[in-house]
Amino acid sequence: MASVHVIGAGPAGSVAAISALREGHNVEISEEHLVPGLPTDCSGLISRDGLSSLSDIMDYRRHAIRPMHGAILDFAGHKLTIDAKKPVAYVIDRASFDSALAKKAEEEGANLNCGERISSKFRGECIIGADGPNSSVARRFHFPKIKRFAITARCTVKYDGENPDFIRAYLSNKLSPGFFSWVIPHDEEMAEMGTGLVLPGNPLPSLHALSKLTGFKPEGKMHFALIPLECRRKTSLRTRDRTILLAGDAAGQVKSTTGGGVYFGTSCARLAGRHATHPEKYEKEWRSLYHKDLRMHRLAHLFYGMLPDSGIRHAGNLLSFFGMDEYLAEKQQMDKPTHILDRSLLIHAMSAPFSRQKTI
Repeated sequence: MASVHVIGAGPAGSVAAISALREGHNVEISEEHLVPGLPTDCSGLISRDGLSSLSDIMDYRRHAIRPMHGAILDFAGHKLTIDAKKPVAYVIDRASFDSALAKKAEEEGANLNCGERISSKFRGECIIGADGPNSSVARRFHFPKIKRFAITARCTVKYDGENPDFIRAYLSNKLSPGFFSWVIPHDEEMAEMGTGLVLPGNPLPSLHALSKLTGFKPEGKMHFALIPLECRRKTSLRTRDRTILLAGDAAGQVKSTTGGGVYFGTSCARLAGRHATHPEKYEKEWRSLYHKDLRMHRLAHLFYGMLPDSGIRHAGNLLSFFGMDEYLAEKQQMDKPTHILDRSLLIHAMSAPFSRQKTI
């Protein structure tokens, strides 16, 4: 049994704490904010698979606002609709979701200290840094730096109420260089509108341009977030007297294509808690299970970032020609590109144009 000090009570930190507790360790959590989940830094859109992976910890349905059945993708003017006919993701209340995970960690035995910002004087034989992209744990112990980030700006808008069960994503390097823009419905009247771009860009002009494109006017408070777009080269180490592990955004375990971090972050956080005293096992296992998918997200992000809008539009046309809307709807996979890029993709791409001609 070891003493484990988790820095950060977001989803990754809380799941790491619960996992360590279930291994028999003594756990305390330090959270810099007074209430876990506040302020809300992230959009509340999480894949169904990502939420289901937490079923042994919480019932995500208590925090769900709206199911999403698919997406309407705008490839610089060419639209592609992916309709799974059933929920593939949920818009959730991130504040209550994060708070519930932290409360669950407390219920299982963690000592939660809110309003405690830790940058030194770490406690415990094992430290798990789940303290976001600007991780103080990573800085203090000189982990390799994350060099590529996106910055996002989002706000609430009144929208047209059309297709309330579909995310709208706008892929344009003119509008949001290196990243994308979105509208996520919360109900038939209100939605979240946001945009992101690779640093050192400023997302506010892009958000105003998105407002002109959609006709939706920003309302209320503007929220900003920093998103890592690559994994750290190393996420664990052992010193003379303690072990240190990074999980979630602190480790860069985030989908570079969308900025989504809950599925990979919490999945890796489980491993961090399980292997809190064995950093070598943690490093090996999370990379074995998840690094290939994360790398594919990163490669897709980098390739997309190099395309002019004419190339993005052409890519959208090709996806339509080869029936990728139907294929992606059937796969219903938002997190793992390795589950999409298999032999069935080639078979579908070869048959789709002929099937369409027969239909016509």
